[in-house]
This record gives sequence, C-alpha cells and structure tokens, in this order.
Amino acid sequence: MNPRPDVSVVMANYNGRAFLGAAIRSLQAQTLQDWELLFVDDGSNDDSLDRAGYFARDDKRIRLIEQRTNAGPAAARNSAIAHARGRWIAILDSDDLMAPRRLEYLCRRAEADGATIVADNLAIFSDEAQAARSFLPPRFARSAQWIGLATYIASNCLYSRMPDLGYLKPLISARHLCPSRFLYDERLRIGEDYELMTRILASGLRLRLDPQALYYYRKHTASFSHRMGLDSIAPLVEANERLTRSLVHVEPELARALKRRGRTLASLLRYDRVVRLLKHRHYRAAIAASVTAPAIWPLLAQPIGARLWRPKPQARAVVKPAAALSE
Repeated sequence: MNPRPDVSVVMANYNGRAFLGAAIRSLQAQTLQDWELLFVDDGSNDDSLDRAGYFARDDKRIRLIEQRTNAGPAAARNSAIAHARGRWIAILDSDDLMAPRRLEYLCRRAEADGATIVADNLAIFSDEAQAARSFLPPRFARSAQWIGLATYIASNCLYSRMPDLGYLKPLISARHLCPSRFLYDERLRIGEDYELMTRILASGLRLRLDPQALYYYRKHTASFSHRMGLDSIAPLVEANERLTRSLVHVEPELARALKRRGRTLASLLRYDRVVRLLKHRHYRAAIAASVTAPAIWPLLAQPIGARLWRPKPQARAVVKPAAALSE
C-alpha cells in the first residue's frame, strides 16, 4: 500500500449497511487506483462495521475506524482526517456513489487549474427514478467557474436563486485540510460541510466548481430523517456569528450574504417554534407566531428537508448511476 496515496477518501457511516457495499464498490471501480478509504463507523447499531470489514479483508487500502458511541458526522470525519495520508481528501457518504473516473478527473482538474479545492456537480438519483437529475441548473453547468465566500454563503440561504453549494462533495488539498489548520465543528449535527467550507474560503482560498456530474447523491427515505429543530439550528446560528466576527474586511457583497444567512437562520428558528406549537396543539399561538414571520409560510407547506434540498424542475437528465458504474 502506498504510504502517501493520491487520495484519502473519508466515509462516515451510521447504520448505513443497506447501501455501503455499493458505495465501496464504486470506489474500487475508480480509474485512479492510488487511494485509501478511511471508513469510520459512528456507533452504528446495525452490522455496518462487519459489512465494511468484509471489503477490508480483501483490500488493504480500506482502513476501519470504530467510534463506539454516536458522535455525529463531524466527529467521524475528524477521526478519519487525523489518520489520512493522501495528498487530497475526498468525502464519500456511505449511501452515495461515484462515477469510475471521478477521482482521476477531479485531481487533474485541480492540478490543471491550480486549485486547492475542486468540486463537481451532483447527480441526484433514487431507485424509483428513471434517470438521475443534475443538481446544478444550466447556468452553473455550462463551464467550470471559481466560487468565493460571498457566493458560497448566498447559496445557503432560503429562497436563494442558486443551488445550495453546501451539498457538494469537494476534493480538498490535504495540506489545507488537516488538524493543524481546519477541523469539522463537532458541535454541528447538520450543516457541518457548509460551515467548514466557509472557514476555508474565509482564509482566502476559492472553490473550483466543475459542471460534470460525477458524484451520485442517493435520495431515499432516510435522506431527510433528521428534522431541523432547535438543537441543530442553534449551533448553526452560533457558527454564523463566529464566522462574522472573524472577518476583518467585509466587502458589500459578503456583508449582504452574511446578513441574509442570519435572516435564514432566524426564520428556521421561528419555523421550529411554530412546528412545536402545532405539535402540542397550541394552534392560536402557532398562528400568532407565523403571522409576523411571512418568510416561513412556504416552509410550513412542506417538510423542511425537502425545502432546503432544491433540485430544479428544469434540471437536465444525466446518466443513471448504475450505467455509469459500468463505464
């Protein structure tokens, strides 16, 4: 096994036994074979670890890390990054897939463009859909472009005209993503990818976004199982405030994005309060709370996870992941 592989792939897993075999096989099918997989089981109560061990026995590039108690994806990824040896760090969720040429393509793209962070488009798929759909709308999917902090934050606001770039799975230079510089915020149970990326971009780096849809995001019943409640929103508010305080020179575009992000989080807190009032049948109080917050009205009409995940209706069809794996 190469002591310094090209790519360290981080896979945080919690009860993901149903899909992790397909995820690992999609990694083993990569045209770039010089990788290591750091599989972190985050206190699963299914047989995920045994399933991953089945692959590790025959493939020495797979390393298993067990966390006996569930600490969340941020903690799991930090554990993996602490053991990573690759020149690049990539995230692969245990229920997702990658096209066979993805790692090779992204490495070449990063090196050709002098990028320390590069991400590709997502192909959203499910077992029921006839074809996967592109996450990026056509105006983002025409050519590669640079993404700075203001654009990245603006994409992560309610009713943004941009797709939420926090869902992307970037390839990051290991010398920029290491315990001595950046770690995932383990206080966050959701939004940890977005929060880490904002700190990285705030350091002056930019994200190179490529329109090729080579990462396959699996949409299934567990995709939105975590309702965004007070216990998960409050840490996001605190993280946004910390980021704002850390910025010394704030240009107008960035200031507007930060302010809008703050309003987004305030709306989500109000939404959670209304939902809790409705759950306890305090209907008058819920109506009173919602009347003064028109921004949350669309949220009340559909699940929060579906609202924050915004695949565009006009998104173009892309290759079905099952077909891609046989490229």
